[in-house]
This record gives sequence, structure tokens and C-alpha cells, in this order.
Amino acid sequence: MLSMLVRLYLTVAGLLLCSILVVQQVFPYLFPDQYSESARHEFVGELALLRDRLDGASGRDLALRLAALNRQTPERYSLMPAPQVAALPQRVRDDLLLGGTASDHVSSEHHHIYLRLAGGEVVQIGYNENDFPIRYIAYLTVFAMVLLGLLMWLQPHWRDLERLRETAAQFGDGDLGARARLRGGSSIRQLCAYFNNMADQIGRLIQSQRDMVNAASHELRTPITRLEFGLANLADTLDDRVARARVHALRCDVEELDLLVGELLTLGMLERNGPEPTLEPVQLSAFLRASTGVSAEELRIRSTTIEWAISPALDEVNVEPRSLRRAFSNLMRNAVRYADNTIRVAAELDGEDWLLIVEDDGVGIPPEDRRRVFEPFYRLDRSRDRSTGGFGLGLSIVRQVIERHGGAIHVESSALGGARLVARLPRQPGLWPHRRRAGDEDLDELDHSFHIQ
Repeated sequence: MLSMLVRLYLTVAGLLLCSILVVQQVFPYLFPDQYSESARHEFVGELALLRDRLDGASGRDLALRLAALNRQTPERYSLMPAPQVAALPQRVRDDLLLGGTASDHVSSEHHHIYLRLAGGEVVQIGYNENDFPIRYIAYLTVFAMVLLGLLMWLQPHWRDLERLRETAAQFGDGDLGARARLRGGSSIRQLCAYFNNMADQIGRLIQSQRDMVNAASHELRTPITRLEFGLANLADTLDDRVARARVHALRCDVEELDLLVGELLTLGMLERNGPEPTLEPVQLSAFLRASTGVSAEELRIRSTTIEWAISPALDEVNVEPRSLRRAFSNLMRNAVRYADNTIRVAAELDGEDWLLIVEDDGVGIPPEDRRRVFEPFYRLDRSRDRSTGGFGLGLSIVRQVIERHGGAIHVESSALGGARLVARLPRQPGLWPHRRRAGDEDLDELDHSFHIQ
């Protein structure tokens, strides 16, 4: 609010200052007749008394009378010589000839009043507005009142905008029930109504999509299980090697389809609203080594080794074991898929947080793809080949789990040459208060799907 108030105040104050300067410096030249008439009206009494005092005097007598007046008000009255009178503006000379008085605006603080005597002499009255510092105190008072008015006007607007911003942040972070509630007289009430309507439509679409995916995934589980069972029985009854190979290929396709359904269900569980997860203390080193999801046989076949670098300071951390186990196994399977020979797993302290790092010596992830790899179904060009596996859901599940713990994950370049995935997690996770997460009953199924895969 402060920056907005400063910008608005500087704009208004600057325009107000320019207006004052224009009125003081420019208007007398734009409207000389009006200003001259106002000045003569202001000095009409003094001019009448001065005419009575000086009319009939000339020469030395006139000079003595002016000197006597100047002793009361120093340098206020002066007798103008003929050349100086001739140098006056034509408008001033015309006023002197017609009315015997005239005025001339010199500056915002200096004015000249002219009196033509009966003998033709012209007396100049110098008038200075010596009101410092009262004038500037008045200006400061005006600018202070402008600031106060802007503050009173801006504060309710800012309060309502801040509420709308907080609601938008909650909605963007996954709380589909977040709605803006503003007072009836709010100036942005219409904007709030548009936002709430938009949120209602988006919420219905997202919920409908989630319900459809979950329903379809659950419905697919039964026929997939029947296909697996039927193909297994069929393979046992076939003697032809070619036929058995075809059945085996079909079983692999069914298993792949079952894996996809499991990933979809897991992602739906993590995105579904529910109670906060239960955190438990775990021995980090043993927990990670038991949660790789990669068998020693697979590592031997791929000629891949895992290097462990777990900080002793991270002996015990508070996590949700079932969901973090699934996330770590996804990271490890992703690393095994693309590593050439080496995978490095590290865990280290970083202030109040701890970092879980998985890196490999593979081809890496291009910088332009590093944010999108955590989006559902996004796959790099290399992973679009079915031979490499992957549906583009593994890293999306990882991101959901890490955010569930109140952390964040990003991709970097690894010193090994491949990708380096860094997950930042709080040692004492303070879950985001505006996000509701999957319940324990969902995680039971998530834990089960982890084991069966």
C-alpha cells in the first residue's frame, strides 16, 4: 500500500503544485485587465488620500512630500521620470491617461500601482507581499490535507484489494472453495463478483475432471485385473512358443496400463481435499535406502551404482512416510531410467530446512523444460519413446508430495552431467494452512499401490 500511496500522492501533489505556479505566475499575464482592476480596487482608499496629499505640489515640494511619506513606509513611493513613464507598457499608459491610475504585475510577490497627478507627474507605489513563512505553511497544510484525503480514500480500497489478492492466492494454491467476501459498499464489489463467478466455474470444471479421472481409473481396475488373470491362464495352456510370446507381450501392455491407472489414482488422491497429513519421525538414512523402489537386480542389469551422502545431522526428520516414500521412489526410478552409470543421493541441512537431492550422469533436462517436467503428462522428447517408459506423471506426483510437506522442488544441472532434482523440506513442516490435503484413507491406497508396483 505504501508504494501505491506514494506514487498517487506524488502525482496529485505535483499536479497541485503546477496548478499553484500557473495561477500565480501565468494568470496575471493571461488576464491583465482583471488583475489591474482588482489591484486598483484594493488600493482605492490609499490612492485617494495620496492624491489629496500630492495634488498641487510640484518640483521640490513634491519631492519633500514623497520623502515624508517614505519615512513612514520606506521606499514605497517614488516619482517616475518621463523616460521611465514612456517605457511603461502601453496598457498601463492608457489606463493612466483614462483613469489616472494603473497597476502592473511584476511577479507573484511584487506589484506596482501608478497614480497620475494633476500636473502630469506619475507616482509609483511599490507593493511587496511579504507573507513568508505564512504562505508556505499554508501550502504545507494544503499538501498535508491532500495526503490525508488520499490515505482515507485509498485505505478501504487497499483493504478490499488485499482480501481479493489473498483469496486469489488461496484459490491458485488449490483451495477451490476460496471465495472473496467484501463489504456491501466496496468499490470493487463488481470485480469480486466476477472473480467468484470465475472461481465457481473453474472449481466445477476441475472437480468434474478429477471425478471423471478417478471414476474411470477405478472402473478400469477390474477389467485390467481380469485381463491379467485371463492372460496368465492362457499362457499356461499354450505350447506354441510364438503364441506364448504374443501373450507375454499382451500381459506387458496390460501391466503398463495398470501402472498408468495406479499413477492416475495416486495423483487424484494427492490433489483431493482432505484432512492434514500425519507426520512421523523417521531415521532418514535407513528410510531412504529402503524406499528406492529399485531392486539390486535392476541396478546390476543397467550397470548403475548409487552413491549415498546423507548428512549425520539429519539423523531423524518428521515426514509423512507413505507419501514421501512414493515421491522418493519416483525420483529414483526417473534417475535409473536416464542415468548412464551413476546416481547420487544426498540429504543435507540448509538453515531451517533440509534438502533431498537426487542427481544422475545422464543427458539432463534442458533449461526450457525444467519447470514443465512437474506438470501431469508432460514428457521430454526422449521419454516419448515407449521403450524408455514413463507416462509423465511421476514427477507431478513428486511435486504434489513435496508441496504437501510444505516444501518445493526444482531442477538444476548436475556436476555429474545429468539432471539434479532438489527438494527443499522443512525440518518441522508447517503445512500450508490454506490447503487441505488427502486423508489417511487415501494414503492407505497410495501405500498399497506403491508396494504392488
